[in-house]
Amino acid sequence: MEIEKEIKQSSFQSNLHKAVVNVIYTEGWISSVFRDIFKNYKITSQQYNVLRILRGRFPASLNPSEIKSVMIDKNPDLTRLCDRLVIMGLIDRCIDAENKRKVNIQINEKGLNVLKEIDPIMSEFTNQKFHLDENEAELLSSLLDKLRG
Repeated sequence: MEIEKEIKQSSFQSNLHKAVVNVIYTEGWISSVFRDIFKNYKITSQQYNVLRILRGRFPASLNPSEIKSVMIDKNPDLTRLCDRLVIMGLIDRCIDAENKRKVNIQINEKGLNVLKEIDPIMSEFTNQKFHLDENEAELLSSLLDKLRG
């Protein structure tokens, strides 16, 4: 549905203003759907992001600053976020072998299994709700990269 109909606004200051409003609205829509998916696994979108990052480096572990540097949302308190994931049994903390003051974080088998369960749901959502073919998706991604400058 067109953004004008979604937010019941017939005009915008400019096409750029309309695009920005559309990006913000769409981000909210996607986040809401993802929140509903993650709720079934008792995790947040930020926790999912950490698990996804750790899976990408598995079997290696990462220190918290490495995780934070590649997170989508850089605002969360990563220590507390990881504490919750440890309590849930989805990640492990290990002392760095070379520097005992450093802590490394690694996804474990339970965390990998949770992501294996979520992956098809995420794929189904994107295939059903994102009405874009591969070329359109690539163009959208390029335009969003350009928007961020």
